Amino acid sequence: MKGIANMRRHLVLTTFFALCPILTMGQQPACAQFQRDVKTTYNFKPARLETEAESVAKSAAMDRFWNAVKAKRHELLPCLRAALADPQSDPWFRFDGSNLLVSLDPSSASKAEQVRQYTAVDLDDVNLEVWVSTLARRGAEGFDVSEAGARWLAHPDAKYYLPRHGAQEVDRLLGAIFIFGSMDETQATPALLKIAGSAGHPGRESAISMLLMQATPESLRGLKAVNLAGLSEGAQAVLRRHLERPVMITPREPPKTSRAQFLKAFEDAVKGDWNYFSRLVSEVPDGERDAVTVLRPEDVPLIRKVRRTGIAQANPHAAEYYVSFTQILMTMIWKPEMTK
Repeated sequence: MKGIANMRRHLVLTTFFALCPILTMGQQPACAQFQRDVKTTYNFKPARLETEAESVAKSAAMDRFWNAVKAKRHELLPCLRAALADPQSDPWFRFDGSNLLVSLDPSSASKAEQVRQYTAVDLDDVNLEVWVSTLARRGAEGFDVSEAGARWLAHPDAKYYLPRHGAQEVDRLLGAIFIFGSMDETQATPALLKIAGSAGHPGRESAISMLLMQATPESLRGLKAVNLAGLSEGAQAVLRRHLERPVMITPREPPKTSRAQFLKAFEDAVKGDWNYFSRLVSEVPDGERDAVTVLRPEDVPLIRKVRRTGIAQANPHAAEYYVSFTQILMTMIWKPEMTK
């Protein structure tokens, strides 16, 4: 028995010393200097910077930090991961550092960390266009960004402007379309239903609009069961009208576009190539009438996927296509019994 006890003690000690390099990784000289650099660089809160000169100086300091880490990527990447996982790290660093992490290692694990940090950041500190558009891309890649989307809908100043699109405003609803519209509907629906049923929630009407646009049996049935107390009479009337008879597309006979053409356009689009899709749109601007004529129930998952891929571009043009795809989907899936 004594020999067995000694063997066990030897195995424990051997395992401990084998793990020591991992356990002390964050204390290695490179990581110690990394931590010092983090503290000297991220020693501010963006929302509290008062002058343009301060912003420029802090931005330059962050650029130097990024360049230093990129120059020693293999040595400092473990330090970056450890610092991002540390809840005591500076909140602004965790947000900006998650962007650095994805730029160095665009893996699924890195992007999941980025979503986590984007969800937690103080929205007063961030560029909302960057925040929303990044989350939309992650949503289209399959990440659940519903918690971040709920924060957007609750944000008191949920709006920003797009300089590249004539300074068009992205308001609460459009931002919600970008975030929740990029996600798989099975991920988005529960979060949206929770908000839709919360009396007094600032994003409640936007959540209801999003649920209508999801155009799924689950979202429509969920809306039918939502407690509408607190909604204006006008909002209740609009919701009832859309549930009883949603906007649908009149099929065209004979169609100008074939099912094979639509499937090629959609399959190319989800791979990132929108050229054939754009060509179809230019040739037949009201092609949605053909879509509801020739597409089949088994094509619905592909239509949803191309809709998610498109809205992840997070611009007004993508939002127009999102509405068109929504009307196609609603025409294809809606049955009166869904909302009775």
